[in-house]
Amino acid sequence: MPFRISRLGYVEVRVLDLDDALDFYTNVLGLQLVERAGKKAYLKTWDEQLAYSVILTESDSAGMVRAAWRTVDPEDVDYFERKLRQYEVQYQVIPEDYKRGKAISFKTPSGHTFEIFYEIEIPGNMLPKESPDPWPRDLKFDAINPPKIDHTLITAPDPTKMIRFCEEVLEFRATEYVVNSEGQPIAAWLYQARQQPHDLAIVPGREAGMHHFAFHISSAQDIFRAADIMVMNDVKIDWGPGRHGITRGSGIYFFDPFGNRIETFGGYTAYLFDPGAKPITWTEETMGKGVFYYERKLVETFLTVYT
Repeated sequence: MPFRISRLGYVEVRVLDLDDALDFYTNVLGLQLVERAGKKAYLKTWDEQLAYSVILTESDSAGMVRAAWRTVDPEDVDYFERKLRQYEVQYQVIPEDYKRGKAISFKTPSGHTFEIFYEIEIPGNMLPKESPDPWPRDLKFDAINPPKIDHTLITAPDPTKMIRFCEEVLEFRATEYVVNSEGQPIAAWLYQARQQPHDLAIVPGREAGMHHFAFHISSAQDIFRAADIMVMNDVKIDWGPGRHGITRGSGIYFFDPFGNRIETFGGYTAYLFDPGAKPITWTEETMGKGVFYYERKLVETFLTVYT
């Protein structure tokens, strides 16, 4: 079965004050502002090829508005439209949005709004197309400057149902599961076409909850540099720098000024594409070690604090 979704295209998150949000996301995180339009702002990382990867929307509460997945080919959007009809999932066709073409929008069993799209403006990253250096010279020197958006982790009241929906309808594949005593998955780390541990993860929690969205960080050294910058700017760190057992990646959980949890994530070496490789399984008893490898237990806020 071919991959039909390439990766997480963008996330839209709610913030309480757009001016304060832009100060944090551009000056501390180091994202590039593409355009501010009314109560929305469109941003991207320096190595992002697409027009944008983060949308900030001013609102009266924090949390996720939508997560959008870009397909591998244009016809894959029609393919998933047929699959949604086959599984009797209600959806809308959105003809266009900011710098983006047609998308199909639908609610998942977990209550999240997902979109599937292909057409979007592709202005390229901040590097020249000919003989580029490894990174742009004009990045803000005292910002984190992650190169890419990486994944999102969401919560679901019935995580087993949501995991099956993502596998059967959206054709995500699992790298790792946490299973209950009956062998049913209650958390999953799911991927699409990229050679990486996950594009989407699901854990138990309330409807439409966003645990975090994440930016890729290239090395463990860069993760510690990110931690230094967070401390310099009084950013609230939830956990880390630390290491996950699941994914074998390293990261930091931290909050934007409005309580949205973000992760800088990277340093993993475990996942190269091996067709037919079976997912790794963790139990409820070993989930703490899986998520927080050094602590070997769940940090108290992991399943209780999210937007």
